Amino acid sequence: MIEDLAQFGKTQPHAAYSAFTHGIRHKMTYFMRTIQGLGEHLGPVDRIINEKLIPALLGCPVSPLERKVMSLPVKFGGMGIPILSELAPEEFETSLKVTRELVETMRGVEQESSNEDPLTQVLKDREEKHETLLQAIIGESDERFCRVLEQARERGSSNWLTVLPLKRYGFTLNKGQFRDSILLRYGKELPRLPQTCACGHTMTINHALNCHRGGYIIIRHNDVRDFLAQNLATVCNDVETEPELQPLEGESFSRSTTLTGEQSRPDIRARGFYRAGQHAFFDIKLLNPNSDSYLSIPTKKIYERAERAKRSLYNERILNVEHGTFAPLIFSVTGGAGPEARIFLKILCDKIASKTGQEYSNVSNFLKCKISFLLRKLVLLCIRGSRTFKKTDLFKNHESDFDYGCFV
Repeated sequence: MIEDLAQFGKTQPHAAYSAFTHGIRHKMTYFMRTIQGLGEHLGPVDRIINEKLIPALLGCPVSPLERKVMSLPVKFGGMGIPILSELAPEEFETSLKVTRELVETMRGVEQESSNEDPLTQVLKDREEKHETLLQAIIGESDERFCRVLEQARERGSSNWLTVLPLKRYGFTLNKGQFRDSILLRYGKELPRLPQTCACGHTMTINHALNCHRGGYIIIRHNDVRDFLAQNLATVCNDVETEPELQPLEGESFSRSTTLTGEQSRPDIRARGFYRAGQHAFFDIKLLNPNSDSYLSIPTKKIYERAERAKRSLYNERILNVEHGTFAPLIFSVTGGAGPEARIFLKILCDKIASKTGQEYSNVSNFLKCKISFLLRKLVLLCIRGSRTFKKTDLFKNHESDFDYGCFV
C-alpha cells in the first residue's frame, strides 16, 4: 500500500502526502494501539517510507537528522511522518492508560476518583516528548538549520501542510510547487535554479526573494493587499485600496519620519472596522526574514522592528489629521505574521463569522489556509518566475504585426 502511494507520489506528491497523513497514518495508529509488540514488525515499513515515500515526496533523499525532524508533528516544524517502529510501543501504552479506568469499571473493580483526565495527561506528556526531541535536534544542528526550524514553527507557517488538497478552494500545489515548498521549509537547495539572475547577480533563494527585476516584489505585495481588501469588503461597506490622505495645511509632527508628501498613501482604508464610523488604515509589508540584514536578529524581533518602522511613517499623521486608526500588517515569506497582523486577522474572522452565521473556528481556519497558500504561491513565483523574455525557436524569426501597423 505504501509502495503504491510512493509510486503515486512521484507525480502527485501533495495528494500522496495528504493521503498518508490523513489516511494511512491513522490506520497504522489503530493497529499500533491495539496490537502489542507490533513495533518489532514495522521495520520494513519504515524502510519503505524512508527509501521510497519520502524521496518521492521531496524529489531527493534526506539525512537521518532531517528524518527525525519530519517525524515531528507539523506544529513542531515536522511533517507528521512518524518512525512507526519507534512510535508503536508508545501508542500501545497510551491506549492502556486512556482505557484503564473503563476496563476496570467493566470488570467491576472500584476505582479511586481522579480529578485529572488520563487523556489530558497523555497529551501533555506527548507535547513534552516532542519538545525534548526538538531541542535535541537543535543541539545537533547548525545555526542556519535552527533558524529554519524556528520559522517552520511559527503560527500560520504550516497551514498549507495540514489542510486537505481541495482544488475548488485553491488548496493544491503541483509537484514542483510542493517539492519546492518542502525544500524551502527545511532550508535545502532547490534544483534547476539558474546560476545567474537577469539582473546580473548570482541567483540564490534569498536573491530571488529580494530582487526587484520582473516586478514580483510588487506583485506579491499587491496580491496580499487585494486579498485582505476583498475580505474586509465582506464586513465593511466602505473599503478602498491606496486611499488618498487629506493634504497637509501647516500641520507639524513630532516624528521626523512621518510621511508628509501628497503621494503618501497606506495600502487599505476600511470604514467601521474597529469602531463604527471611524476609518481604519492598514499598510502591508511582506518581508524575507532570511535576508542578510536580518540574519543576526530573532524572527520575533524582525516583526516588531517592521511594525515600528511602519508606525513611524503613518501613525501620527493618520491619528492627528484623519482621526482614524492605523495598523501595520507584517507578513513573512515563510508564512508567519506579526502581532498586529494576527490581531487583525482574529477580528476580521470574528466579524465574518458573525455576519455569515458560521462558526468562528471554521472561518479562522479557512482564511488562514487561504493566506498560507497565497503566500506560498507568491514566494514560488518570485523564485521560479522568469525575469526575462525567453525566446524559443517559434519566436526567432517572428515579425510582429506592429512592425507593419499604421497608426493614425
